Amino acid sequence: MGNAERELIQRLETRFRRMTEVLYDTSVPPQVLEDEVLPFIGEDITFKDPWQQGTGRETYRRGAAGFHCMFSFDFDIFQINVQLEEGGRGGRAIVDGIMNLRQFSWLYTYPLRTILVYEFSLVGSTVSELKPVVHTHEEMWSLGDMIAAVPGVGRFYTKVFRKGFSYGFLAASALCRRVRGAAATRG
Repeated sequence: MGNAERELIQRLETRFRRMTEVLYDTSVPPQVLEDEVLPFIGEDITFKDPWQQGTGRETYRRGAAGFHCMFSFDFDIFQINVQLEEGGRGGRAIVDGIMNLRQFSWLYTYPLRTILVYEFSLVGSTVSELKPVVHTHEEMWSLGDMIAAVPGVGRFYTKVFRKGFSYGFLAASALCRRVRGAAATRG
């Protein structure tokens, strides 16, 4: 990897860090969303998370504004990685962190481990002018993590249910191996 590519990746990581900070902090004013995120969103953008999917820049804009209006959350970034496609005309950025859902922060802040994937193309004539245009923004989080973070339920889920399910799975595995082994010796 040459210096120009390393510098481009660093610029892209900085861009996607800022984009995530703006998108995932509902205290950010709507105009900042418009100014700092929308210039990097493609007309054909698709947003998806485990519960929904929408396509189109206007849909994305309205959805982001709606989330900022209806919910209260921020995002702690643990790591960001940008990989460029062969030929360097696009790539993907992966952001790993915790979305802190603060809807009822006076009672509880709900930590949701989240992985964001931004797939993008690069536009511009020179390396220094290249900017990302996001075509896919995917938000991934685990149902298991959601259950584990629910006060009162999470402890039962992580200490009792998961352990019990593990024992049940191992017992079923042993039974399956025994049945298959007996069938193999008969056959």
